[in-house]
Amino acid sequence: MSEENIDLSSQVGMNLREIRKNKRISIEELASFSDVSKLTLGKIERGEANPTLNILWKIARGLNIPLASLVDFQEESEIYRFESNHHFAGQNNDWFITPLCKTFGSVEWHRACIEPNSAYSEYHLAGSEEIVHVLNGQLEMEVGGKNHQLNKWDVLKFKGDELHTYRNRSDEKVYLMLSLTYMNP
Repeated sequence: MSEENIDLSSQVGMNLREIRKNKRISIEELASFSDVSKLTLGKIERGEANPTLNILWKIARGLNIPLASLVDFQEESEIYRFESNHHFAGQNNDWFITPLCKTFGSVEWHRACIEPNSAYSEYHLAGSEEIVHVLNGQLEMEVGGKNHQLNKWDVLKFKGDELHTYRNRSDEKVYLMLSLTYMNP
């Protein structure tokens, strides 16, 4: 694990503990709300675990907060380098997301990569909206049972609280920019 990932994991842990305590929720209660074990939550809070993206989404939904709230952005201006190791992986290491920034309290930006011949599914908080911008290649998106074929530079906007699947059927990585807007951050 790189030093940058250790720092990010520690930051996520500190933020999780602070948010949980501010909401006056015990680890046991959060485990129940999020379907993440008490042991895993404790390790994350202590910075001893590098949680997968799936786990972070469960925690964010359990706390009813945007994902970016778990990652601290303190700088007034900041450069987010493409080569950054500050990312989270899906369970199968075929989906990577880099939280970039949270703006005005209700919008967060992410850079994502989906590996060749793979798929990743997720959903977000109630009332959220997602915008996907394809930076290269082709992407198939399934939202609410409807398939959308997206090419380089295409943009798709949809309700983020619906289960949606990103599919890369090609032999190359596909890079995306994602924007999530929350009604009640």
